[in-house]
Amino acid sequence: MLAIRPKDTQLRDTQQTVSLEKDGVEIELHGCAVSRRGVFGYWALVVCTAGLAYVASVWYPGMYARLAMRPTQLAQASYIRVQQGDKQLALERVTASPSDGSFESGFGESKERVECNFTNKTELRAFSFRHHCFVFCPTFNAFFAVSQWKDAAWTRGTATQVSGLSNNVVVQRMRVFGKCNIDIQEKSYLQLLWEEALNPLYVFQVASIAIWCVEEYYYYSAAIFVISLASIGSTLVSTKHTARRVRAMANYVCAVRVLRSNVWSDMESSELVPGDVVDLAEPGLDVVPCDMMLLEGNCIVDESMLTGESVPESKVSVVSGDHVLESIDVAAHTFDPAVSRYIVFAGTRIIRARKARSSYPGFSSNSAQPFRATAMVLRTGFCTTKGTLVRSILFPHATKFRFYRDAMRFVWCLAGIACIGFIVNTINLHRLGVSPGEIAIKALDLITVAVPPALPASMSIGMVFAARRLRKAGIFCISPSRINVASKVAVVVFDKTGTLTEEGMDVLGVQTVSQTLGEFGELQTEPWGLENTSTMQYPGEDAKVGGRGLSVDVALATCHSLSIVDGTLVGDPLEIKMVEFSGWSIDERNTTSDPHETPTITACPPQSSHQDIRVIVRCFEFAPELRRSSVVTSDLNGRQLAAYVKGAPEVIRDLCHPESVPKNYDTVLNTHTQGGYRVISLAGRMLDMDAAQLLNRKSIERDLVFLGFLVFENRLKPATASVLCELRDARIRTIMCTGDNPLTAVSVAQECSLIAPGTTVFVSHLKQPALCSSDGNMFVPLTSVEWKESTGQSIELDPVTLIPKSTDPHNACKTELNRPYCLAITGAAFAYLERHAQGTPAWKHMLMRAAVFARMSPEQKAALVDHLQQLGYISGFCGDGANDCAALKTADIGVSLSEAEASVAAPFTSRVSDISCVVQLVREGRCSIATSIACFKYLGIYSIIQFTTCCILYSYDVNLTNGQFLFVDLFAVLPITVCLDRFEPFSRLVPRRPTASLASKRVIASLIGHTVLTAGFQLAVFAMSASQSWYHAPEPATPGDPDSTPEKGDLNTILFVFSAFQYVFMGVVFAIGPPYRQRAIRNYAFVLVTVSLLAFELGVLLGPLPGLRSLFGLVKVQVGWRFVVFGMAVANFVMCYFGERVVFPLVAAPAAKMCRLARLVFTGRLSEIARRNSTKGLIDAVDTDTELSGARIKPSLWTYLGHRPGRKEYKILAHMHGLSI
Repeated sequence: MLAIRPKDTQLRDTQQTVSLEKDGVEIELHGCAVSRRGVFGYWALVVCTAGLAYVASVWYPGMYARLAMRPTQLAQASYIRVQQGDKQLALERVTASPSDGSFESGFGESKERVECNFTNKTELRAFSFRHHCFVFCPTFNAFFAVSQWKDAAWTRGTATQVSGLSNNVVVQRMRVFGKCNIDIQEKSYLQLLWEEALNPLYVFQVASIAIWCVEEYYYYSAAIFVISLASIGSTLVSTKHTARRVRAMANYVCAVRVLRSNVWSDMESSELVPGDVVDLAEPGLDVVPCDMMLLEGNCIVDESMLTGESVPESKVSVVSGDHVLESIDVAAHTFDPAVSRYIVFAGTRIIRARKARSSYPGFSSNSAQPFRATAMVLRTGFCTTKGTLVRSILFPHATKFRFYRDAMRFVWCLAGIACIGFIVNTINLHRLGVSPGEIAIKALDLITVAVPPALPASMSIGMVFAARRLRKAGIFCISPSRINVASKVAVVVFDKTGTLTEEGMDVLGVQTVSQTLGEFGELQTEPWGLENTSTMQYPGEDAKVGGRGLSVDVALATCHSLSIVDGTLVGDPLEIKMVEFSGWSIDERNTTSDPHETPTITACPPQSSHQDIRVIVRCFEFAPELRRSSVVTSDLNGRQLAAYVKGAPEVIRDLCHPESVPKNYDTVLNTHTQGGYRVISLAGRMLDMDAAQLLNRKSIERDLVFLGFLVFENRLKPATASVLCELRDARIRTIMCTGDNPLTAVSVAQECSLIAPGTTVFVSHLKQPALCSSDGNMFVPLTSVEWKESTGQSIELDPVTLIPKSTDPHNACKTELNRPYCLAITGAAFAYLERHAQGTPAWKHMLMRAAVFARMSPEQKAALVDHLQQLGYISGFCGDGANDCAALKTADIGVSLSEAEASVAAPFTSRVSDISCVVQLVREGRCSIATSIACFKYLGIYSIIQFTTCCILYSYDVNLTNGQFLFVDLFAVLPITVCLDRFEPFSRLVPRRPTASLASKRVIASLIGHTVLTAGFQLAVFAMSASQSWYHAPEPATPGDPDSTPEKGDLNTILFVFSAFQYVFMGVVFAIGPPYRQRAIRNYAFVLVTVSLLAFELGVLLGPLPGLRSLFGLVKVQVGWRFVVFGMAVANFVMCYFGERVVFPLVAAPAAKMCRLARLVFTGRLSEIARRNSTKGLIDAVDTDTELSGARIKPSLWTYLGHRPGRKEYKILAHMHGLSI
């Protein structure tokens, strides 16, 4: 839903704030009008700056709006400037279309709708942003999204009248809503080329190529130009291919039959508008083109494209009096399950459409067609559920990941170093008497050296290889940047059924009630004999009903919502297993003589007579909020009406007569659930034939007679236990979140080692609402939830502190557990605590200690992930099917195990049907981030090495030759960089997660240390060489003309050869393998490139190869000194290698503390910190709030210096409660 904050729209009529809840962002709309003076000034600035101002306006979109636009009222705005915070997202043109007065609409929030009548207006003002269309509402002087539009008749519960929409209404609605099609406009190759060419990376490369051409580095410039051109071409082809694929998936037009002005006519689906009445039973209508509400008939659809759930869904028509239409929220991304059963969504495939007697007219004036499957259009285009999912692909959520932020900061640091070198070398070259033009060229060239153009691109190479490996493993990714995020996953939430356990369940048996003992009998693993389990009469049951009464086998055969398509049962796999176990056959037959009447589902027992057949008269499908489903059945003659209900045991028990519930109900239920079995309760009641059709669902599902337990066996997948153990060993927290019974979930969690052996489990129990009323005590909401030990021991948790205590009245003191404990929370307790105790220490403690969340709805699953993220967790969710879609999209790393087209629901989709894909993804994520940081450090040190070389050469007004630059950049650094990115992930996960920040202590220490070593060794080699008798310093060829100094010479040769070894050796230094990547020796491409380069460089240095020396512009150096240069290079390598693996990690933390101490001294805060060191203020500043035995821990100054102010909250909580992280 898109909500508008009235306080913003009423106080200032030039702007308003809109919350795009579907996209999870909040934007500001600013009214703008074109300023002629501003436009003239902008283009004058573009001309004066030779186009640089235009390039700047592309990089900073807000620049053009501020120069060429002026603020104005929203009602008169010709443009809308869309902002998010201080960042401008777009500048959209406002269009005006004529209004003939037929468009009457309601806009606003669902709770308080705003009626806007455009009858007296002559135009409708609208604009579009990211496929959201906004229409101006004069009544509130604000823009409203058309997705909030709801026909005034719908709010009264009235669908489109029997004559259909009039032509005038259709024309007006078409102007507002546009074509009923998700049409994504493809950009031409020229547009894509222009946008890509204006990328800052390529603009920088163009400027660099221009500078190199001026310096006559033609070969090098041509090579970089060709590589850039190939990169742009590859990007264009990939972008175009992706756009076409998304457009093909989103774009769909078909022929439909529509009722307008009392006439049925055939047209394209793109002509549909909200309110149109469509016949879904028309041949050729296979895929639904828009979101529609079923008015007549019923259908079965496949929604796997939207939800990933491959189980077909049954859709029924709206019944008068259900108040569905007036309560529906058309602005919502999707609808509640209670409403979704009436909605057919765009993009879903119609498996079967059944007609019903229609109240709409025939297809022509001469024919009457009384049977039809009609539906009314609710939403079209991007307003549909499919449109929202497509928009999420086109505009994915920005990933808040420190690596990308720190990467750009590091680029700016290199740019700062380049500027310093620019200034120093400008002064030095001026001192040497170099001409101003040459000074400018050389100084600008130094910037291109210090900031290598390939640096930003190197961040994505590792992700490309990781995505390719994941694809080979059957894991597909729509957001490659999430691969790096996977490296920091600290908690993974798993669904149970179909994720941790096998998809299908097998019926273990049925446990019926012994009528003589009033207790459960033996578990019956075969259906034979169930037909004899008719129930006795209980008080309240209609005594007039005779015959067989209620029977368990009838309940198994009829209490379902299955359908038959081409002779095959279609529906919930659980219900299919139940019917198959019963041994009854399911069929469809007409119970009347009318051939157009909708067939009725019938159930026939094996080897039965005609009168034993049962007919399903009414069906109330499973409702998640009720946790049960029911049917009304009769015999073929319409007699012996009975209602059968199945659902959660705790729900069904409350609906049954107490006398019918066996004495050992809880004991048997706990036995099954603790054994890991799924239990469904069966119940029923006989109905009066006269009143059955008049009763509503609530009246039918009461005063039930308990029939027994249906027990399902759900086996663990083979890989589940080993994967969970590996994640636990890697200190990645694992949580189960399921809709199943809490004791069943706990049993499965213990079986698969999600709960470690020896761990005590406490299960939440929410007291009756009458006991939960608040009396002003802040702890009342907490005391309303009891925490009982799962196996029935006399121990429970204090509801406020969550500390174990004894329930034995003779020993009421707190009990110290000698082993760890965890929590299992039900959806009811979670919802209650979320509403009344969210944010309290007990709430956070509960989130930290919980291992199982049971009886959770799809919305609660997403809420759980969100609450974990608020604690600072980088979270993952792994599930399958429709119930997990919200959680999959909420999590930082969502992995769908569905084989259907569920890529729109999760960043990652796995064809591997078990959770081993999660470990593979985390391993690839850790490898990718480690690779990205290694490549970034390598290219950063490469630029420092080359920068140092150029600075030394510039001191004599010389530089590297064209061939030398070409060899270093294309034949040394580029292959090493690519090979560094080809490292594969390590075979197992380790507890320590890799750093994801380039500003971390270890990364900074490494960069500074290597900078000092590499630059120091170059300066040492230069100084040592300059002191040799055979050394000749560079001198101008023409006395008095510094620009005539030749590049060739001893200095150029020595520095080039030495730096060439540095490039290769630094690649080996950063080729770190375990614990996140395989050993370097396993990267055969890297070994081959490294050995080849070292051999080639040794040949250039030591071998008698005059051709190579001529190629690179080298001179012959004394033989003995060549070994000295190589020895210095080896010494540099040994020190860097040892420093990277031993010294720098050790000194990183102390060095960071010393830097912070120096900052405190410089800012004058040291004395204040020392004075507060023993006070509460320091504790608060440290933000630990740690408490042991009632006494606060007072950290020392050295501990305070090592504290990170931005430490994740979950780590602080884990330390407080003694939990591992």
